[in-house]
Amino acid sequence: MRLLHLSVPTEDRDAVVDTIEEGEFGYFETVGGGDRDDHTLVSVVVPADAVEHVLEDLDAAGYDDSTFTVSVETQFANFPGIDGIQDAWADTPNKLAPRTLRSKAKDMRYNTRAYLWMMILAAVVAVAGLLLASPAVVVGSMVIAPIVSPMLTASVGAVRSDRAMLYESLKMQVAGLIVATLAAAAFSLAVKEFFAVPQALAITSLELVALRTSPGLLSITVGLAAGAAGAFGLATKGQVSIVGVMIAAALIPTAGVAGIGLAWAEFQLGLGALVLLFATIVAVNVGAFSMLWYLGYQDEPGPGRPISTDSLGRTLQVGGTFFLIFVIVAFVAVGFVQQSAFERTANGAATDVLNRAEYQGLEVTESSYEYTGIGPFTTPTSVTYSIRRTSDRAHANLPRALDRRIAAATGANVTVQVRFVDYQVSGTGSDAGPRPGRATTARG
Repeated sequence: MRLLHLSVPTEDRDAVVDTIEEGEFGYFETVGGGDRDDHTLVSVVVPADAVEHVLEDLDAAGYDDSTFTVSVETQFANFPGIDGIQDAWADTPNKLAPRTLRSKAKDMRYNTRAYLWMMILAAVVAVAGLLLASPAVVVGSMVIAPIVSPMLTASVGAVRSDRAMLYESLKMQVAGLIVATLAAAAFSLAVKEFFAVPQALAITSLELVALRTSPGLLSITVGLAAGAAGAFGLATKGQVSIVGVMIAAALIPTAGVAGIGLAWAEFQLGLGALVLLFATIVAVNVGAFSMLWYLGYQDEPGPGRPISTDSLGRTLQVGGTFFLIFVIVAFVAVGFVQQSAFERTANGAATDVLNRAEYQGLEVTESSYEYTGIGPFTTPTSVTYSIRRTSDRAHANLPRALDRRIAAATGANVTVQVRFVDYQVSGTGSDAGPRPGRATTARG
């Protein structure tokens, strides 16, 4: 339930009250609303789902809501007919009013200092979880990350033509992820130098790291869905905080992987994770904006607040921010297209090889691809497959066969690694299993 406080001019009082009574809402009046003797303060109890409709009806009746209008969340209300009103509105679409949406989004914002510190701490926790191979710790980093706030306020600003809100939110997103990546790199370097983990640690062999080394179609799909879910939760009575963990899940661990890659001088890994990070953030923003557009928030005129550029320094800051965002989006778009094309072609090539008669019975259980998009790299791109087999055959030539076929199909310099996982199948008479995985490598 919501309690609307309306400061109504005396000449509009009858029209406003008639509109409220038509909806059978409970209300009371206070003559002389505040310090304005020519106004009446009308307080009306309405279901949350009805706020937008009531304000539209009052606007049609001649009430100017810019005079003084406040919506307050109500714990309970009791007046004749309240149960019928709640039941009648329960089945209506529960979209928030545009002004309520904007206010709800603004309430989520952190001040800059608190936001950056929380991003730094989230990145440190994420790195610790990745190096410990602890999914629980990684999830903890997602919970404390406040990244959902600027994500959703940017979408609200875009769809409601609030350019000032859009700019500030985009600036917070970019600053937060850059700070998180640098914090992850610094913490990873400290962990490495103080031998908290072996300096020779093969970070690409860590499962939680290997999952976040390059952008792919599925990771972008996750970002789109997470952004759309966050916007839907914001625009309705859904739980934005829960969806915020999902959004952070697509971003914070990836920032941690980028930092680890930089600290271990695995620059191809680091750049691939950065491309994944910014590709995901673009996807989240697109998903959130698209959902708000679908819900119809662009249909009503927004506040249209311009971006303040009242000084040369402010103008340069705004221009530099938008230029940086443009460069990031362009770089990410090219990198994602190249990586996606490589992965699709490599998957097709690997399927062709495994469909050969000599490799009957082999099944791919996992695959990972090192980043192969734009960048100053001359080392071969690593492609890794985990393959399940139920026979004792060695298949020693499989890595070489995959290497040749993928290299020929993609035109890339690749290194194919194959990890065999052996299983025993009942009734075959084979030796006991499963056996430890064995890896072989072929270089193109």
